[in-house]
Amino acid sequence: MGKWPTKPIGELCNLINGRAFKPAEWEKEGLPIVRIQNLNDHSKPFNRFSGYYTEKHYIDDGEILLSWSGTPGTSFGCFRWLRGPGLLNQHIFKVIVAENIMDGDFFIHAVNSRLGEMIGQAHGGVGLRHITKSKLEAICLPVPKIDEQRRIVAHIKECMERVKEIEGLRTEAIEEAACLAPSLYAAIEDDQQWQMRTVGEVILKSRNGKSIRQDNENSTGYVLSISSVHDVTLNIDKPKPIVLPDNVAAQYSISAGDVFVSRANTRDLVGLASVAVNSPKDRIIYPDLLIKLEVDSQLINPRFLAYALRTPESRRQIKDKAFGTSQSMVKISGERLKEVSIPVPPLDVQTNLINRFDELHDLAYGLVSELKSLNSGALKESILRKAFAGEL
Repeated sequence: MGKWPTKPIGELCNLINGRAFKPAEWEKEGLPIVRIQNLNDHSKPFNRFSGYYTEKHYIDDGEILLSWSGTPGTSFGCFRWLRGPGLLNQHIFKVIVAENIMDGDFFIHAVNSRLGEMIGQAHGGVGLRHITKSKLEAICLPVPKIDEQRRIVAHIKECMERVKEIEGLRTEAIEEAACLAPSLYAAIEDDQQWQMRTVGEVILKSRNGKSIRQDNENSTGYVLSISSVHDVTLNIDKPKPIVLPDNVAAQYSISAGDVFVSRANTRDLVGLASVAVNSPKDRIIYPDLLIKLEVDSQLINPRFLAYALRTPESRRQIKDKAFGTSQSMVKISGERLKEVSIPVPPLDVQTNLINRFDELHDLAYGLVSELKSLNSGALKESILRKAFAGEL
């Protein structure tokens, strides 16, 4: 920042704090109450208020808002509000910039380039912190001439648009990579000479899990969540603590080779199948939202069944058999799951296919993980750092 003169934030703007709306004041009608969560996540719903308010708490399109409290790394930041009329909640400043010396967009980017300093001066615990108004107002920002500010803003905008394009391409690549593994499983359906059997014909029994409320303080065991069947291998790493009676632990236990199927989820995710590779060392049961299948090992390999239930044709059958009026949650019963038909080749062929699928599955999901790990946030920080070092 040595290239330009600097001024403290307090000399560049007027900061007006939002109103401390109480939960008792939240309504379903009226102006939306703009909270921190509404600044950085447009999917978050609004609470509303229809009562009396002062003009200083009213905002509309074009307002500059500065969040000065919350979780470091996600809550702090400066934003241009573009979502219509609303009422400002506490922990957010409405910023009235001195336009004769500071361009509004330049102010937003300049503040966001100093978030590390802002968070460093914030008080509070690890999860929730806030910076005082006096400390915030003392942070200095560069103040080049207005024409230079606007030139820099134009360059930042151009760079950020490129980052947005990169993010879009990455999202498309993740979606395509995620579809790669299921498309490979379709090889199970390629040989029409294999015998077709229903799920009911290749299992010995099925059973829904047990619903038990989470209890962090008195836990004597654990229960899986529905997300444990996201992958073809059952994920037992993040179970929820519960009070687990011995008889329940015995009835709903998990053993190596058990196949689990989600019986309730969105239509795209219902019926996902996973196999337990090992028996858990801890006392862990499976929840009511999962169905446990115990296979007939003389007919089918458990891992092959998990793969077979993930083929495009099996997924189509499962979706067709799922019932429910809400697309956010549909269900498939154990009886309907037993009606799903799958190809069942000889056991030695199953083993060869499993080896192929495991290799390709790891490759596909490794690609997804690598794409997700790409940090566009670091790229944005680099752009701002260069901009305010006079390198753009």
